[in-house]
Order: sequence, then structure tokens, then C-alpha cells
Amino acid sequence: MRRALLDAGFTAEQIQREVTSSGNVGGFVISPRFAGQSQVDRQETLWAELRQHLAVERLHRIVSILTMTPEEVE
Repeated sequence: MRRALLDAGFTAEQIQREVTSSGNVGGFVISPRFAGQSQVDRQETLWAELRQHLAVERLHRIVSILTMTPEEVE
């Protein structure tokens, strides 16, 4: 997932992920790119990028990715 997000134009600093012992992945993407977008639009954009860069088997390992702007984190 990390490589796919980097390939989609996110920076390493914007990506926080965790891999469980079973191989499932979750995390956060914190980017100014999400400013002005609804959560639905953010998720649609993110998953469209992931589908372009990951095989289906890898996509099924992603449990949850939260999308936030830097301002929302502060």
C-alpha cells in the first residue's frame, strides 16, 4: 500500500500505516490535497488511485485508510 500511495503522488510524510500480524493493512493519509473535499470524495479519490497501483489480492488486505488534511490533525 505504501508504494502505491507514493506512486499516486503522496509523500512518505503524509502516509502512516500499520500492518497486522495477519497481513492486513490500515492507516492514515494526511494531505492538503483533501482540502475542500467531502470524506466520500476523499475516499473515492484514494481508492481509485489504489486500484490503479495494486493487484486485487493486495487491495483486499486493506482494512481502513482514514483521509485527513493537516489542519484536521492539529
